[in-house]
Amino acid sequence: MRALFLSALFGASVSVASFSVQASQSWQGHGVLQSVSDRSVMLQHDAIPELKWPPMTMPFTLSPDAKLNGAKPGDEVTFTLERAGDGFRIVSLTPKR
Repeated sequence: MRALFLSALFGASVSVASFSVQASQSWQGHGVLQSVSDRSVMLQHDAIPELKWPPMTMPFTLSPDAKLNGAKPGDEVTFTLERAGDGFRIVSLTPKR
């Protein structure tokens, strides 16, 4: 019984460690800012090979500390996103000027 408990405890700690590493990952993208609302943006972005995403237009939530760096709709931008729950969120967005 003790071995079973220790095995389960070890498995749980490995799962938490794996999640922590995954949660801190971020990815870079390029695209065009389509719109900005209170806490989200719509981006038409190029493919993001690391995520196996083709080019597409999609909404993203902004992280609480997200910086838009003066980007406005129509701007070509680079952006950083991170995993957030079951989806992804924008951490920063920088216009290409």
